[in-house]
Amino acid sequence: MSIIPDMRKSSSGNTRTANVEGRRGDFMTSLAKGLEILAAFEVGRPLGNQELVVITGLPKTTVSRMTGTLASLGYLRLDEQSRKYSMGARVLGLGASVQRHIGLLRTARPHMQRLADEQDIAVILGARDRTGLVFLEVIHPPRNELTINTDAGSVVPIERTSIGLAYLVAAPVRERVHMLHALREAHPDNWEDVRGVVERAHKSYRERGFVVSQRGRGGLICGVGVPMVLGPKGIFSFACVGPRIQLPEVRLVQVLGPRLVETVAAIGQAMRAAGPYLG
Repeated sequence: MSIIPDMRKSSSGNTRTANVEGRRGDFMTSLAKGLEILAAFEVGRPLGNQELVVITGLPKTTVSRMTGTLASLGYLRLDEQSRKYSMGARVLGLGASVQRHIGLLRTARPHMQRLADEQDIAVILGARDRTGLVFLEVIHPPRNELTINTDAGSVVPIERTSIGLAYLVAAPVRERVHMLHALREAHPDNWEDVRGVVERAHKSYRERGFVVSQRGRGGLICGVGVPMVLGPKGIFSFACVGPRIQLPEVRLVQVLGPRLVETVAAIGQAMRAAGPYLG
């Protein structure tokens, strides 16, 4: 079921909200236009501004302003190379029941479940939401009674979690600079500490293929994270996460990190084999 209101084209070709004649006095035209932009992505593929002009019937300047605003808020994601937009993390995180029908989640879930069963650890898939990471899927450990108290839809800080740092190290330079600027503004008093964490994450990713965090949630939670770049679909990150008391550094580095790298590689291979617009 779509979460976007039904949008119809009039006989003249201009897009309008269904049942315009019944608009109430509190109807917001600008909001309706933004929703029309989002509704256009029901075609299931990335779209450029010109394609959105044709689909919605809105003026090009309006479309440009709307897509720019929606991208800055995380509802759309711009692929710098193709200059096309796709659904962003904030839309994907609106409802887990909708998310389960997305191709990535359908492909990733069995791989994540196998890793969770094998290591008795929580395995998470997430995507960026401004300076946070929204959880799109959480597989809880099958036997471990000590586990993270979170589920799909939760948002965690990028700079203090393995899943967030994994996203950051894989982000394109322009996006990374934007995120680091936002983090510096958010942490003026301890920016040097935050920058050190980010630099260590980059070093770990270059040398090992994964990042390690032992500082999440006040130091009680730790984990390893691995990014996955899916072209126009964007960047996603995976993590194995659990209570720090159960996850010594040697297990994080020698066992969970390498196994998560293998799992993400298998998911990426399955996605490529299924085609660019799976889901």
